[in-house]
Amino acid sequence: MQSFKIINKEYSVSSTFCTLSDIVNDESLFNIPIYQRLFVWGDDQIRTLLEDLNKGFIEKTEHYYLGGVMVSLNQESKYDLIDGQQRFTTLWLIGSIIKNDLVQFNYLTGINKRTARLSFSIRDYANDFFNNTEDFKNTHKYATENLTELQPIDNAIRTIKRYFEDNHFDETVKKEFSEFVMNSVLFMVTEMPKNTDENKLFEVLNNRGVQLQHHEILKARLLKHILNSEERSQYAKLWDACSIMDEYIEKNIKDIAGLTWKDLTFQPDETEKQVDIPDDILFRIKAIEEVNKTHLLAVLTDKNKQNKSQNNDNNGSEIGYDSGKVESIISFPMLLLHVLRIYQFEFDKTQTLPEEEIVVVDEKKFLKIFEKGFNRYLNLTDKREIENNVKEFFRLLWKIRIGFDKHIIKWIIKDNNLKIHGIKKLYLNKDALQRKESEKNDGFALLQSMLYHSQQIITHYWLTPLLNMLRTTDNPDDLYAYLIKIDNAMFCAGNTLALSQRSWQLLREDITTIKPAIKYLEIDDYKGTDYPSYIFYKLDFVLWYLRDHVFEEKHLVATIKEDWESYRMTSKNSVEHISPQNKREEDQNLVWDENDSLDEKERKLDDLGNLVLLTANMNSEYHSKIYRVKREEFLAKANNKRLDSLKSALIFENETWDWNLCEKHRDEIKRFLTKYFIETV
Repeated sequence: MQSFKIINKEYSVSSTFCTLSDIVNDESLFNIPIYQRLFVWGDDQIRTLLEDLNKGFIEKTEHYYLGGVMVSLNQESKYDLIDGQQRFTTLWLIGSIIKNDLVQFNYLTGINKRTARLSFSIRDYANDFFNNTEDFKNTHKYATENLTELQPIDNAIRTIKRYFEDNHFDETVKKEFSEFVMNSVLFMVTEMPKNTDENKLFEVLNNRGVQLQHHEILKARLLKHILNSEERSQYAKLWDACSIMDEYIEKNIKDIAGLTWKDLTFQPDETEKQVDIPDDILFRIKAIEEVNKTHLLAVLTDKNKQNKSQNNDNNGSEIGYDSGKVESIISFPMLLLHVLRIYQFEFDKTQTLPEEEIVVVDEKKFLKIFEKGFNRYLNLTDKREIENNVKEFFRLLWKIRIGFDKHIIKWIIKDNNLKIHGIKKLYLNKDALQRKESEKNDGFALLQSMLYHSQQIITHYWLTPLLNMLRTTDNPDDLYAYLIKIDNAMFCAGNTLALSQRSWQLLREDITTIKPAIKYLEIDDYKGTDYPSYIFYKLDFVLWYLRDHVFEEKHLVATIKEDWESYRMTSKNSVEHISPQNKREEDQNLVWDENDSLDEKERKLDDLGNLVLLTANMNSEYHSKIYRVKREEFLAKANNKRLDSLKSALIFENETWDWNLCEKHRDEIKRFLTKYFIETV
C-alpha cells in the first residue's frame, strides 16, 4: 500500500492509492471549493454506499475500492476536492456518527485545538455545522437560505443513523466497522498541478463521456457464441433495447431496430385499449431487415420509385407516442443478475444447485459473477448447444424486461420534478400510443414501493421470485397476491437465512406453505429507535390494505378516506417519539408521568404506540415540539393531501395523547397486523 504523498512538481500529475488511515497519518486537510455544490446526495445514494461498505465489511474484503478522488493543493495548504466530494463528505458524516477510529479521520487534533478534516470555502455556516453536527436542531442560528443548503446534510445524518439502527450495529460492531472503513476503504487520489484552472477542470469532469460499461463487455462475450451474423445482429438489438432502463421497452426497440409502430402491430382504431409488445419480436426485426435489404437493392438497381412508395407505406400511418419522463428503480446490470438467477433456476430444476454457485446480486462484481454463474452453460463441447443457451438467455431477458415495464414500479417524474413510484400501462387510441398511470392508487405498486424503501437498495432480492412469476401469469391481481406472499415469507416468517438464499428458496418452494410467524406480532418489547424501519413501512401498508375495515372500526370521517386512498410511500429516515422525552410546561399530553421511574419513563416513551417513522423533509425540531403543535402541523399537511404516514394519521385522530391512548393504539395496530396476516396467508 502506498502512503498518501502528493508530489509537487511543476505541471506534474501524481496518482496514488490511499486509505483513510494514510490521510490521517499525513495530517492532510481537505476543502470543498466554492464552485461546487455543498452536498446533494439523497437517501438512495447514501444507502447504496452504506450497503456496499457493509457488504465489504461482512465479507472481510481486504481492500474496498471507492473510486477516484481528484485534488489540488491550495494556498492554505489544504487539498481542494475537485472530484469525489460527495463520497468523501458522506464518509465524513459516517465518521461523525459511528466515531471510534473514524474520529481520527473526522478531526485533526492538535494542542488545545480540534480541526475538521473537511472545510468549505467562504461558507462559514457549513464549517460551523461540520464542527457541531449534533447541534443542527438549533436552527435559529442559521439563515433561511443556509438552512436550505444544510438540509441535505441533516437528512444524510438521519439516514446514516437509521441504517445503523436497522442493521443492529452495537458498539462492538461499530468499532470493527470503523476499523474496516479506516483501513480497507481505498481511493485512487490524483493531484493536479498548482496552476490548474479548477473551475474549467471541474466543468470538463462533469461533462466527460461515459466509459464502456460492463454490460456492454458481457454482451460482446455472449454474442460471439451466436454463429450466424444476421441472427447475432438481431439478438444484439434485443439486448440494446433492454439496456435503456429509463425509457420504456417499446420505444427502445422501435428506435434501435428501425421499426414503425405498425411493425409492432400498434394499429389504432376508434376505441382505446390496453396493448402489449408482440412476442415474436425477433421475427419482426428479421422481417424489417429483409425489407431494408430489398430497399437497398432497389436503390442500387435504380428502382427509386418502388423504394419511395414502400417507405411511404411504412411511415404514413405512424401515430404519436407519449410515456412521460420516468426512471428505473434498478440498473440494467442488476436486472441482468436477477434474470441470470431465474435462468439458473429454470436450467437447474432437476437438481439442487450448490449454494456457492447460486448467483448473488452484486453490481460491483458484475462480470466476475456472470463469468462464474453462466460458465456451466458455455463450457460444453457442442457449439450449437452453447448457442442455444445464449439465445435462450437473451429471450428470457426480453420477456422479463417486457414484464418489468408492464408490472414493476418506476420513478414517475411529474411536471414539478416531484418523483413518485407508479406503474404505467400501455394504451392505444386513434391518435396515440401512451403510457398511463392508474387513476386510483394501486396496491400492487404501493407494496412494491414499501419494499423498495425498506429493503436493500443494492440487491432488491424480492424481485427475483416476482420477475420469475411474470413468466407464468400476466394478471396484475395474481401478481399482487403473489407479492404479498413474497413479502410475508421473506420478511415476516422468522427466516434468518441471507436474503439471497431466502429469495432462491421462494423459487424452489411452494410459497403458500410459508406462513408469517406469529411471534413477529409480539412487539411488546419497547425498542424505541431500535425498531427496524420495515416495521413502520409494513404497518402503513397494512393500514392502507385494511382501510375499509379501519375506517369502520375507528369511525373515521369519510371525507379523509380519499386521502388514505391516494397515500404513497416516501423515503423515511427518522424514528421519532410522539410524546417528547422532555416536558414543556404547557404540554399535558405525555405518555409518562413525573412519578415514573427512569426505566418506566423510557419504556413508555419507546413503546411502538408512541413512535412514528418520518420523512426526510419533516421539521428537524419535531422531537421537541408538544403534541398539540405536532397534531396541528400534521393536519395542515393532511389538508393539503400530504399524509406523511397512516400510523401518524391514526394517532392524530386523538385530540390529546397519554399512556392509555398509546397502549390502545399499539394494541390496535397489532390487531390489524393479525387480521392482515390471516387474510393474506
